[in-house]
Amino acid sequence: MFDNPLLPPLGDSRLLHEYLRANQIDPAQERQALLVDVACAFARLPFENLTKIIKEAEAGRAEEARRPPAEVLSDHAVYGAGGTCFALTATLLHLVRALGFDAEPILADRRYGADTHSGLLVWIDGKPHLLDPGYLIVNPLPIPTDTDVVVPTPFNELILRPTHGGAAVELHTVQDGRTTYRLTFKPKPVDAGEFLRAWDISFDAEMMRYPVLSRVVGDQQLYLQKKHLLVRGKDQTITTEVPPDQLIDEIARRFHMAPALVARALRVLQKK
Repeated sequence: MFDNPLLPPLGDSRLLHEYLRANQIDPAQERQALLVDVACAFARLPFENLTKIIKEAEAGRAEEARRPPAEVLSDHAVYGAGGTCFALTATLLHLVRALGFDAEPILADRRYGADTHSGLLVWIDGKPHLLDPGYLIVNPLPIPTDTDVVVPTPFNELILRPTHGGAAVELHTVQDGRTTYRLTFKPKPVDAGEFLRAWDISFDAEMMRYPVLSRVVGDQQLYLQKKHLLVRGKDQTITTEVPPDQLIDEIARRFHMAPALVARALRVLQKK
């Protein structure tokens, strides 16, 4: 029997208090403003699969390799780590529920597979709102049902396009004048069994064979896949190739992660 990382907080959440203190967030402010501050701070955690690669190698089974909220936040404090979308969604879900909001996880489909991304629905004034700090949707957004919604970010624009009367919501990004389809949210809450099934399947994904990291710094997004580093800004994207002997130092420097953790993950990948 494995712990369920989606269980709601029991009583006062120590994790929430520590998170607010670490990010210098005022807990006394208006409730919805507090939610936005929590989501904005959460968006600063890097998307990275290094901790997932290490945990899977140590655990041997997907059920034991899931990183629960306490571990995600501890790893960030100690190593500068973050996680992939399922671990990050479970962690943000804990924090949002600890604030007193009704929230549930949702899944999304990408071109390469169903249920390969996740986000949150948060109910505000009785209506479901989308929250996905990975795409910088940090101001809870009412689920669109009939018209496109454009969300500006520091380095691109998001287009949320409802289909089938809001039964699905496509996410497109606009970068360098080009519009690119990214995924389709299914804005219907999923239960723990569905979410954990999708999380466990993700350990077999292609991206578990090489490093993938993303981080927002000011008005730019840093994105590294394998040895290719992209720096995306409003007007241009610069791509460079990182020499293998510089990969550890470059990841540590660019993504503010502990070099020892990076080296450990790359050793696991080399053994694979």
